[in-house]
Amino acid sequence: MEEIASNALANNAAGLDLLFSGSGWGIGGFYHHRLAEDVSVFGHVAISPRRNADEIENVWYNGYIPVVANKVNRLFMFPITAGVQYRLFSQTLQETFRPFISAGITGTPILQTPYLQDGRFYEFFESFGYGTWHFRMGGVVGVGAVFGSLGKGSLIGVNVRYYTIPYGEPGLESLAGLPITNFGGVFLSLSVGSAW
Repeated sequence: MEEIASNALANNAAGLDLLFSGSGWGIGGFYHHRLAEDVSVFGHVAISPRRNADEIENVWYNGYIPVVANKVNRLFMFPITAGVQYRLFSQTLQETFRPFISAGITGTPILQTPYLQDGRFYEFFESFGYGTWHFRMGGVVGVGAVFGSLGKGSLIGVNVRYYTIPYGEPGLESLAGLPITNFGGVFLSLSVGSAW
């Protein structure tokens, strides 16, 4: 009886994502609901830093605190996505390997906290007390695959997503003089979760 239950098709799935991007590591969570054999809807929430490339601590503040030269803000993005996922090649590939494409819309709160401004260095946690929130809309497309049984139980997957989250001019500065006007980019994710 237990074997029959585990082979039943799962209509829902939820879990966690480990995200990698040019701005560093992030974490996220997801929920999927199957609408038809190859179509599901999903929701995804994540947190990720956003910065210019090559931000390396390369100077000393007050002689003993390593800091990034010309960095004025720490930026964090919290994309909240709703979308549709379509399974590819369901009639020709084994059920244990399920590639898919996806697309969605994204609302993104962006948190700007000070780093080094007017000669003052803001410690990481201290800077949140001086933070400013912004909000932008965008979109996302992705391709990936889920591994394992279609039945209820654990799942693992990989995903490559491209976000476009235009901020507009004048943008937000992480490094002085290099404003970020689009908070999108490529994100790789490793997903683990449970299906039921």
